[in-house]
Amino acid sequence: SRFSIMGSNLGPLCKKIEYWGKDHKVENRGLVVTDQTTGQREKIESEQDIISFLHDEIMVNGVTENVIGVNFDLGQSDEAYDEVETELPFEYHGGYVGYLGYEVRHDTRDTICELETCGDTVNDKETIGCSNPLVPTAAFLFADRSFVYDHWRDEWYIVGVADATVESKEGVVQWMRSTSDQLTSMPYLEPRQETNMSKVPQKEDLNFNLKRSRNEYSADIERCHEEIKNGESYELCLTNQISTRVSFPNVSSEASLTSTPFGLYKILRKNNPAPFAAFMKFDSAISYNGGNANSINSAVSICCSSPERFLSVKKEGRIVDDNYAGNSKDHGWEFAPPFVSKDVGTNSKFIVESKPIKGTASRILLSKNDPNEMAKIEEDRRVAEELQKSVKNRAENLMIVDLLRNDLSRVCEPGSVHVPKLMGIESFATVHQMVSTIRGIVDQKYTPIDVIASCFPGGSMTGAPKLRSVDILDDLELGQSRGPYSGSLGYISLNGSMDMNIVIRTAVVTPSSLSDGEDSVLWDVAIGAGGAITALSESQDEFEEMLLKARAIRKSVEQWNSGEII
Repeated sequence: SRFSIMGSNLGPLCKKIEYWGKDHKVENRGLVVTDQTTGQREKIESEQDIISFLHDEIMVNGVTENVIGVNFDLGQSDEAYDEVETELPFEYHGGYVGYLGYEVRHDTRDTICELETCGDTVNDKETIGCSNPLVPTAAFLFADRSFVYDHWRDEWYIVGVADATVESKEGVVQWMRSTSDQLTSMPYLEPRQETNMSKVPQKEDLNFNLKRSRNEYSADIERCHEEIKNGESYELCLTNQISTRVSFPNVSSEASLTSTPFGLYKILRKNNPAPFAAFMKFDSAISYNGGNANSINSAVSICCSSPERFLSVKKEGRIVDDNYAGNSKDHGWEFAPPFVSKDVGTNSKFIVESKPIKGTASRILLSKNDPNEMAKIEEDRRVAEELQKSVKNRAENLMIVDLLRNDLSRVCEPGSVHVPKLMGIESFATVHQMVSTIRGIVDQKYTPIDVIASCFPGGSMTGAPKLRSVDILDDLELGQSRGPYSGSLGYISLNGSMDMNIVIRTAVVTPSSLSDGEDSVLWDVAIGAGGAITALSESQDEFEEMLLKARAIRKSVEQWNSGEII
């Protein structure tokens, strides 16, 4: 990814929205909005869900494309600055940043059924296995103060949001000035040498536990085959959960960084770099009262290394040509083609894009100074070619492409939905993936939230047809909540743009109820993984693919447990 976006909850306009949906106990359900300046928390006394809340926020506040550049290089007083015309080379202009867990499906189902005229066939059962009370069904921050880093050009952008008052604007400018001074005065840090990696004392190996055993998962695959044979579904995206518990001594030193979920994310980012990676932390609990299931306080970190885009919405002229975008890989991060803006006018339309992944193959990895380098490179190329030609994987991919074409047609102009790239192979650090691209022109009467509501959850995590497949999967997975996994995270920008991923290749970390808080720190780690089951699926292969998708995350958790500092 060219750009990294960073932010926190420290801005004066910032607010946090946490949503406990149908996967939580009835007494805990609802929306909680926190004013980050005062710390005041308010539970919304209505039936409103996260989708309708975000939709109303956009409808009330509208969309703004007004961007003012601030220039401090004047040699004048500290209070002086110039406002300059500017255009940003990225879509994020501040706005809502957060995640939608898979169980938001309960809330989007009504929208889909309304558009599809489902009639009496709807069978939306509440989740039987309640989610961890520390993990909201969805959570967002309104981010009014952010950083954006351009990896290609080694440049920082400081992004502030002001309301219509003079005081708010002056506050943003003052913050931007002080932040700019801090960034420019920071000393250069030498890269950490791998030979000097700090370690905590040697610990026992971690035990990773499957929610459903190998035999149970295989039986679920057979049930999928029965449902497909009976004509209930074409493809079912079956998932499982792997969990473990990590403990650290409660110390206050450099090693304490590695004992936080951000330490895990840094390791995961190194092991499995991905274009839609993200780290998010939501923590509204001042202190965690272990096991208090009636608490409506969040305490969750999401360590995500997703390669998959769920939905992006951008103005016409801002979509990068697929062939041109691929050249950046050949030139590396130092290659920075000039950003060319396109004057599309105030009446220009928004383009929606989805890039579902279906089809995964393990890469042949090289070791340092590998004597068989050329042979392994050739073998890796052969693996990618075999994936490209796989009848099963092509069938999986095509089904989800058709599903997304249908989903997008609900909110796009008639005839505008098209597939510019079908079943391409994209290679990542540990796997090859089969990826397609679907685009359309968003009907002007719809917002980005409407686009989410018509497509969520992502078809690559459900199967086709979507609603019936979701019902079957709910039974197979014993009504257990998937949590953030299989959902989506990203941003909804103030300029009407949006970029959301599919939450896969992810560890969800929460404080363990067994932590004593004095001598040790304990973290519960949940890793979701799965795969699409079709008529051609083999039980053994599907189980191994599920483990393959979790491999990079498991390895990272093991390194985190060993105390590695990146």
